[in-house]
Amino acid sequence: MGKKGSNKGKQVMNVFQIPDDKLSTVTVNTDIVADNIRGSYSYSYQLLETYSHELMSVDPDAVTDILTGPGDRFECFFWTYGISVRVYKKNLRPVVIVDGTFLKGRYPGTILSAIAVDGNNHVFPLAFAVVMKEKNDSWDWFFTKLRDHVVGVDHQFILLSDRHKSIIQGVPKILPNAVHMYCSYHMSGKFGHKKIKFLVQESAKTLNQQEFWGNMLGIWVLSSKAHEKLMDVRPLEKWASVFQEKSRYGIVTTNHVESWNKMIIGERMMPVTTIVSMIRDNVIRHYRDYRNDSLKFNSPVTTWCQEQIVHNAAVARKCTLERASAGLKRSCVVDLNKRTCTCKWFQTIGIPCEHAIAAIKEVGFDPYKFVEVYYLKETYIETYREEWTPTRGKKEWPTDRQRRRILPPLKTSKAGSPKTARKRGKAEGVPVQSRRCSMCRVRGHTKSTCLECVDDYQLFSHTLFGEGPPLSPVPATI
Repeated sequence: MGKKGSNKGKQVMNVFQIPDDKLSTVTVNTDIVADNIRGSYSYSYQLLETYSHELMSVDPDAVTDILTGPGDRFECFFWTYGISVRVYKKNLRPVVIVDGTFLKGRYPGTILSAIAVDGNNHVFPLAFAVVMKEKNDSWDWFFTKLRDHVVGVDHQFILLSDRHKSIIQGVPKILPNAVHMYCSYHMSGKFGHKKIKFLVQESAKTLNQQEFWGNMLGIWVLSSKAHEKLMDVRPLEKWASVFQEKSRYGIVTTNHVESWNKMIIGERMMPVTTIVSMIRDNVIRHYRDYRNDSLKFNSPVTTWCQEQIVHNAAVARKCTLERASAGLKRSCVVDLNKRTCTCKWFQTIGIPCEHAIAAIKEVGFDPYKFVEVYYLKETYIETYREEWTPTRGKKEWPTDRQRRRILPPLKTSKAGSPKTARKRGKAEGVPVQSRRCSMCRVRGHTKSTCLECVDDYQLFSHTLFGEGPPLSPVPATI
C-alpha cells in the first residue's frame, strides 16, 4: 500500500484528462491564475482610458486625467466625482486632508487621497491619484488637479497633512489660498517620550495661549532639545491652533485620511483599473450607509454634534453667570450675536461651548439655533441625498475609446521579498500583538491558563489517586 497522498498527482491528471504519456507533473502558474481572477496587471493600465469614458457616461461631471512619460509609460492618473465636488462646496467644512499610501500589487505606485469630513465626523472622499511615488512632481500635479477641478482657484480652506517635503514645497506654489497646517500626531511622532508626545498633541489643539505656553514649559522641563526642536517649526500657526486665525474646526490630525487608507487596503493589491473601480464602489457603499444613519438622528443635529452639546451642557452647569463676569479662576465673555466666546471654542468649532450654552440657557434660547449649518440634520441628509449610478461590467465598456497607448511602469526590483506593510517610525515602537489560545482560539490568554483545557497529568492523578492540583486552573485576566 502506497503512502498517503501518493496518488494526488494521478487524481489531478484524471480530472483534467491529461494522458500519462504526455505529462507526469502538473505545474500551475500562479501569475496566470491571479490575472484570470483579478485581471491583467499590465493590460490594466491600457484600460484606464476606457474606464474614464465609462465613468463619465454615468457621471458627466466626473473628471479624469492620465499622464504618461517617455515610451508611453504610465506616470499619473487623477480622478474625482461630480457628486463629491458638489457636496463639498455646498455642505462640508472647508478642510481638506491629504496623504499618500503605497500600492501592494505587481507594479510600484502610490495612491494620493484628498479627504473631507462631513457633519457627523465621517470620512468624505474627494479626489484621488495613482502616481509612481511621492515626489515633488507628483504632488504638484495632484495639487494642480485638486485646484482646477475640486476646490477652485479662489477657495480659502485648511489643508492638513504630514510634513512631507514635497507637500510643504507644493502647497504655497499651487494652492496659495490654502492655509497649510501639520498633523499633530505626526508632530508628536518625532519624540519617543510619552509625556512629550501628549504635551505636543495638547499644545497643537488647545485654543488658549496660557495652556499652550504651559504645555511648552512642561516639554522644556522634560527635554530642552525636544522644546528647541519643536519651536524650530515656524511659523507656529502651522501646527498650533491657538495662533491660527482661520478655523480648522477642531480637526488637528490626519486620522480621517489614515482611516481611509485602511478602508482601501484590499483595493491596493489589485490592478490599477480595478483599484479605481473598487474605490468608487467603496464610496457608493459609504454613501448608502451614511444615508441610512441619518434616519436614526433624534435631534436637529448630527449624532457627533449632539454628543459635543451634551458634554458642554454638563460642564455649563458649573458656570457662574454675570452680565460682565470677572471670575477668580477664568472668565470668558460670550457674544451671542456674533457667536463668539473668548475661549475661542464657539467660533472655531461652530458648536456652542459650555460658556455659550450657559449664556443661551440664561436668556431662554435654543442651543441648536447657534450650531453652524455643517452640523444640521438637514445638511447631513442633503449631503447624501444624491443617488450614484453604477458603472457597467468590464465586458460592456466601450472598446473604441482606446486612442492612446499606455504601458505599465518599469519595475524597480529590490533585494528580498516585496514588503506589504508600511515602515513604522522610530518613536512608534513595536506593535503590540495579543496572544491567541491554541485550544479555544480566543485572544487574551494561552493554553496554560485556558479554562477549556485540563492537563492530562492532572486528569490522570485525580482519576486514579485523587491527587494533584485542582482540575480547573486559576482563571487568567482576559
